[in-house]
Amino acid sequence: MEEDKKKYLEALRKNNGKLDERALGESLGFSKEYTDELIEGLMSEEKIEYSAGQNCSYKVKE
Repeated sequence: MEEDKKKYLEALRKNNGKLDERALGESLGFSKEYTDELIEGLMSEEKIEYSAGQNCSYKVKE
């Protein structure tokens, strides 16, 4: 799962709010449920944060 979190984090960084978080996960071959797990893990590690107002509800913390 750690490798998938890194992969998702990098895709989220490049996504720049274009795709929503689940579509982004699906583009990487992840199920919606697994994408939710990745997001939950990244949130708890404080690597991403909630961001309203774009297609994607999360952004990478800098």
